[in-house]
Amino acid sequence: MNCCGQKRQDLQFTSATDASVHETEAENNLTTIDQRPVYFRYTGNNELRVKGLFDITYTFSAQRRQLLVHSEDVSVIRGYSNLTEIKE
Repeated sequence: MNCCGQKRQDLQFTSATDASVHETEAENNLTTIDQRPVYFRYTGNNELRVKGLFDITYTFSAQRRQLLVHSEDVSVIRGYSNLTEIKE
């Protein structure tokens, strides 16, 4: 039993660099959690369908120029030149 406890203790991370890595991970997670959906405006005339990361299809057209886009799909939508992000 004593040897197992020693091995477990040897596996603990105590260096300063390990602590900074964990802090950076926490900051990245907060950034992801804080993302919000964003409205995009379509500037084209024909229908445009864009498939998001999780199989959500956004259909823009002359009749539906403005749509709310899920936060996970914002980076995909930003890749289209005829879709403009609406900043609040």
